[in-house]
Amino acid sequence: MSATRSLHAEMALVATQAGSVPQRADALLACLREVVPYTAAWIGVRDPETRVHRRVGSDGDTASLVRYFAHPYADDELEQLGLNRYRHPVPASALPVPLPETVAWGEYLLPAGFHDGVAMGLFADDGRHLGLLTVLTTDPAQRTASYVGLLAGLRPIIAVALDRLPSFAEAAELTGDAIGGTVITRAGHGLPVPGLPTHPLLAEGSAALVVARRHACAPGSASAFLAVWAGTLLRVGVLDCRDETADHLCALALVRPAGGAADLARSDVRLLGALVEGWDDDRIRAALGLSDPARSAEDLARRLALRSTAALVQHAAREGLYLPPALWD
Repeated sequence: MSATRSLHAEMALVATQAGSVPQRADALLACLREVVPYTAAWIGVRDPETRVHRRVGSDGDTASLVRYFAHPYADDELEQLGLNRYRHPVPASALPVPLPETVAWGEYLLPAGFHDGVAMGLFADDGRHLGLLTVLTTDPAQRTASYVGLLAGLRPIIAVALDRLPSFAEAAELTGDAIGGTVITRAGHGLPVPGLPTHPLLAEGSAALVVARRHACAPGSASAFLAVWAGTLLRVGVLDCRDETADHLCALALVRPAGGAADLARSDVRLLGALVEGWDDDRIRAALGLSDPARSAEDLARRLALRSTAALVQHAAREGLYLPPALWD
């Protein structure tokens, strides 16, 4: 097996191993160093909502890159230099302006002693811009342009290691009955789950997406609530999947059949929604027209074989058996 094929096989194995994105990124750079004698290398994940590149992997002294990418103008310059587009890896010698005239090189990399480098945008198969790989050298005799072809061949492998979206699809498959879903970003927007339709309930700007985003505020949490679509109750489950060290993906929201909740009257799930959100009797009475909200809650608790109203509220919140007031007709 050639050295290149061996490197591809080794890195492909690393890219799919368990662990965090930073762990995989650092391991990939360790593999790369065996073939590319760089002085420093850096992998960053790009947040398209804030246009910030966050370091997930580094080898060598990358302090100058960290300082550069801490500024908002960094992404503007990458755009101007064409580094945010899918293209062949770009050696420093191929940049459209002299190195000292760029902010990255003129103010950060040249003063840090680097003489040459290659930058390569990282993209998922569906075209999403994931981040950037930068390889640098302080050796005046080394020309990193000679590694452009090798790096280009490794781009899909590195992208696999950074892209967490497929793992959301795997989580959705485990439920077995999801009829639609979306991935919620840090800014509250929705992204498609690979292989799963985006249900209209969770369309961009929908009330259910706003409620789901609120449910995704607690790291590591899992919760559910009911929503109505075409006159039918459905359950929306929300699983917090954020990794602050990796990217801007925060939670997985899945639309599923309502299950046992389908046996509850619409008035029941509205009452449960008010109780879960802590409404007092006066507010419930005004909103739902109940003469005695406390008595109605007690009756519902008995029907569900629960010992008290407190147990009823806990059960509804835990099982997602309530319709949040924000989703009432």
